[in-house]
Amino acid sequence: MIEDSGTRCASGLANFFKARFGHAPEWLVSAPGRVNLIGDHTDHNGGFVLPMAIEKRTMFAAARGNRNEPPRLGAYSMNLDASDEFGLAEGKLERTGGWTDYLKGVCAEFLERGLSCGSLEIVVDSEVPMGCGLSSSAALAVATARLLQQLQPGLVGDAELAALCQAAEHRFAGVPVGIMDPYCIANAKQGHLVYLDCRTLDAEHVVFDDSRVAVLIVDSKASRDLRSGAYARRRAQCVEACEVLGLAELRDATEDSIEAAKDRLGERLYRRARHVTGENRRTTAAVTAIKARDWPRLGELMYESHDSLAQDFETSCMELDTLVDLASGIGAAGGVLGARMTGGGFGGCMVALIERSMAGTIITTLSKRYADATGKLLSAFISSPAAGARVLERHEWESP
Repeated sequence: MIEDSGTRCASGLANFFKARFGHAPEWLVSAPGRVNLIGDHTDHNGGFVLPMAIEKRTMFAAARGNRNEPPRLGAYSMNLDASDEFGLAEGKLERTGGWTDYLKGVCAEFLERGLSCGSLEIVVDSEVPMGCGLSSSAALAVATARLLQQLQPGLVGDAELAALCQAAEHRFAGVPVGIMDPYCIANAKQGHLVYLDCRTLDAEHVVFDDSRVAVLIVDSKASRDLRSGAYARRRAQCVEACEVLGLAELRDATEDSIEAAKDRLGERLYRRARHVTGENRRTTAAVTAIKARDWPRLGELMYESHDSLAQDFETSCMELDTLVDLASGIGAAGGVLGARMTGGGFGGCMVALIERSMAGTIITTLSKRYADATGKLLSAFISSPAAGARVLERHEWESP
């Protein structure tokens, strides 16, 4: 199934909010999902990543509520047709395991920093697919943070935003995510990839604007849940490898030092560490290839990355391996230059570098062969690098 990658109608969301609450919203906030072109499981090891914001976005319409009632936040999700309401008081927010935990976590961080606010009403509408590794949860968190910034400007600066959202996911969602997702979603620039040093947070926005190639994102429809424990175990194994090596982070290891320590590490930790050091090298090489517009080289690096994630880090699955094999089978002659699983793994999406002019044929071929191989119907869309989270100007959603 081919999906559009356009954004939701801002004026439609504003009108829905007005119909629900009887007054117009004060703010519309838009936050993108993200896909990682290369550099997975390096972020929580202080390494390098190369994500981009995608054109599918999460949008909030919001306004202040009744000033005479105790501070509270009322949220409604159009996608889930679900409502939740909770008080806004420091130390009173409780994790429930629901979708609003991502909002609560960000609210808790702002309250701890001195946020003083009344009630809020929010309507959420998202086109970021959920549960497939495109950071729908981080988009929720960053959109919430951008909204709360409007209530008390200067309380939380843009430089602090990504780390705040990361902490919120740790504390309230129970997922030990890295810094990549919130950083990219908060800071991406249209037409650019984000080459991020996850230790220093130094970032380079790398131009990606060759009209001959495109980024294809394919949802395998293999369910994933990073809260299941497998993701946390991989992180713990990386920490254990550091303890054996006497390092603060695997970022400080080299491929030669990993080979030299193979016996001390043991087979499992050796493979985990080998992935991280190799992936850092591949990510840096990918930036060089992109700047040179050497798309065959970038494609090679993507395939190598997938092999490492599947074999050394063991975060792939049958469906993702099948998709990458099918993409490789189409090959450069059919317009596929490279492909890999993307994100935390254990299901989710494949990302591929393709020739833009052959996108329709590639999606059709992949869909048929994947259904034949797995019995599952994939969904796929092309996205250009999009802009990060922002508050929309009124002229973008108000009727003339």
